[in-house]
Amino acid sequence: MARNIYKLLVDFTKYIFNKRRIFWMFVILISGWNMVRIFILMKHRYETDSTSIGVSTSYSRWINTFPSIGVCLSKNRITDVFTNAVKKRFPGDNPPYSHIRTLYDYLFINPNNLYLKADYCNKYNSTCGVNILDMRKELFARTCSDFMEEITFAEKVLPDCEKIFKFHELEMGYCFLANNLYDYPSIEEMPLRYTSLDKHRNLRLVLKSGLLYRYDLYINSPEDLPYFNAVFYAITSEHSIHSFNVEEIHNNKDVIDEPISQRMCKFPSESNEEGSLYSFSICMSNIRSEMEMQLCNCTIFSNKYQSTRNYCGIYGVSCLEEGNLVTKVKDHVGYNTACLPSCMEQQISYVGSREKELSKYQGKNVVEIEIASPPTVRYLRTVTQTKLDLIVAIGSVIGLFFGASLLNLMEIISMVISQIRKILKI
Repeated sequence: MARNIYKLLVDFTKYIFNKRRIFWMFVILISGWNMVRIFILMKHRYETDSTSIGVSTSYSRWINTFPSIGVCLSKNRITDVFTNAVKKRFPGDNPPYSHIRTLYDYLFINPNNLYLKADYCNKYNSTCGVNILDMRKELFARTCSDFMEEITFAEKVLPDCEKIFKFHELEMGYCFLANNLYDYPSIEEMPLRYTSLDKHRNLRLVLKSGLLYRYDLYINSPEDLPYFNAVFYAITSEHSIHSFNVEEIHNNKDVIDEPISQRMCKFPSESNEEGSLYSFSICMSNIRSEMEMQLCNCTIFSNKYQSTRNYCGIYGVSCLEEGNLVTKVKDHVGYNTACLPSCMEQQISYVGSREKELSKYQGKNVVEIEIASPPTVRYLRTVTQTKLDLIVAIGSVIGLFFGASLLNLMEIISMVISQIRKILKI
């Protein structure tokens, strides 16, 4: 049986070689099949791998950007100032402590702190008898000078905190941001920058203590904002130093022209919300606020639904707590890749924290953020496969398998025209 198959193959091969026309047809079919396979591979590579990230190490000439620093006001303790503000809203009445406590919790509501005793507000309206947003405006700081006593960068005191920290009302409450793209048209115009040769690479904040609120510290990339899934550090009277290492990602100008599906990241200018930037954190916040509106017909913060009538009342907050939205948002984003990373996101690595006693700041809330080591690596995203590259590659493959060139094509066209003229006797 095996000998018969072998003999059949030998006879078939001899037949093909003896019949030149069949031989060349066979060669052309094999070449065409291989060429098509290579075309498919090139197209797949162009569609999925058109950019690459390289590494640069010429760090001695770099000017580096300090991470964005966010200081958000969070729940501390009920003070006489707050109690008097509540009593002022109920003249002739003496609100019980349970009512005051509920309003205090409502004042500091955020996605990570949704617990409220709604029963204490049964005899009042849906907002527990007050306009909670007006209370925030009355009781919370709206400029950094209201609570920041000193800012030191690279061991130099900065006299005007308002040139560094800008006020924003975010989903984590009243926040003050430094070095954030929300406030600057480009990273190059940010105030907190340093070189790899600088001896000091630290930012020290001295804040007032004993107020209605305390402070949460957020360290993030310049396009990101404090949001419900971000890591934060409590600022206390203990002088804490938090150390980080930062590596930056830069992009060639032509990267933004590549489809998002190929580079698998977005630039801040590619937001779906008008008047807003894109970042991973903003995308997460937008998805959460949309889910809040769908589930409870209200939201505690939204870039899209900014009307105060959409702000959740007491029972709306209880609805959000029961809906367990934080977990649902994380699951939705994880399963659907709904939020892509930023194309210019800094790679921030936590090194560690330590405490340091400074008698100069006794009784003050002090925190320091330092860059442990100057960056020695910078990533650069470039385009490796453009449309022109794809066309050149296709031409090369055609030349590889058929020996074809532009001159060959012109000869073939000329030959076809000559044959047509002969047939038509022109």
